[in-house]
Amino acid sequence: MKQLLLHGAGTVNSRKNLSQLKEQFDPSNVVIFEGGVNISDVLGELATVSLLDENRLIIWENSPKELTIYKLPITNCQFILWFDYEVDIKKYSGYEVFFFPEEKEASVFPLLDLLGNRDSLAFLELEKRNRTSPNDTQYILTMVFYLLRSLVVTPKTAGDFIKKKNEKMRSNFHKDELINLYKSTLEIDFKIKSGLLEIPQAEFSLINLFTK
Repeated sequence: MKQLLLHGAGTVNSRKNLSQLKEQFDPSNVVIFEGGVNISDVLGELATVSLLDENRLIIWENSPKELTIYKLPITNCQFILWFDYEVDIKKYSGYEVFFFPEEKEASVFPLLDLLGNRDSLAFLELEKRNRTSPNDTQYILTMVFYLLRSLVVTPKTAGDFIKKKNEKMRSNFHKDELINLYKSTLEIDFKIKSGLLEIPQAEFSLINLFTK
């Protein structure tokens, strides 16, 4: 089966793609290893054969840099290496590579900050962004979902600056508001994909949810 390599500092988009890949498998057939795991544990899992001949997915996040990973005996499952930084892809022969740069994510954070602060300047920021990155509505929606999840529960691995910023923005919303915003954003996403809502109207509605 395929061996995939997902890498780059654009971790929000990378995580989204990783989640989409995981959804193709039964959760009981998905195994995730973190960077500090003993390689023998990974080898043991790779050697395991499903009794029911079901498709299996093994993900190794931030595996050791010095590991000659392409020599692992990967024959009976889909194997994914995921890194939150850019790696030298020449060391990963035989992998299908997906790169997620940081710049795209960094450019959307001014818009997210304005939404989190319920600032109507978000309309102007969106207009400015559309001039430099047109046809990017789906990505904006992905990042808005990320914002809302972060405001409900800030990741433990987030830096102090992010934690303080999220705490300040969180004070602008009741918890029920965040839940309703998530549902309303899902509805906008559905209407776009179903052809029920034009992009300009969808974007206006999205910003209006936060600023009204």
